[in-house]
Amino acid sequence: MPAGFLIFSGKSSMLISVLVGLALTGCSAGGKKNYTVPEELCGASVAPRLTSDLLPAGDKLRVTPSHSGGPSPRQFCNVLVDGDIELTVEGVWRPSGTTAEQAASKELTFETRSTDGGRFALSDDKAFTVVDCANTDYKAGKYSFEVTVSHPDGDVGGKTQRFLAAFSESYARKLPCRR
Repeated sequence: MPAGFLIFSGKSSMLISVLVGLALTGCSAGGKKNYTVPEELCGASVAPRLTSDLLPAGDKLRVTPSHSGGPSPRQFCNVLVDGDIELTVEGVWRPSGTTAEQAASKELTFETRSTDGGRFALSDDKAFTVVDCANTDYKAGKYSFEVTVSHPDGDVGGKTQRFLAAFSESYARKLPCRR
């Protein structure tokens, strides 16, 4: 018999089967989401399941909002799972007439597809939408939202669109728009 080959029989093969089963069980147990997704996320109320659908398994979730200064500030929010950025939401003031497709192209996102009558622009890992929001301080007529999923698991376009629809609707109510 060649070196490196072992023959298992009876109790030995049963022990190997048990050990392999335990190793596989250990791997799948690590695939759980052991964190709680908040209902208030990055300044917007969003059903936790919509956010959870975009996040990987892990133990700890942390949300870190921030913003840039300047004449037209940007809002940023990162959602981290076990210390890694997994979801990013960005808000940007835009000129009147800006569409979701135009917002995507201004952020250098190519190969987007338009959905919901042009309300959304989707790529493999990003989604864009814009809402009406006139604000003379920022010389804006629109506010755009960009959501990026850092490690998409398959086609997340529909999930990202559902999340962004809820997020943008909630967040838009807090924007300083001239109504």
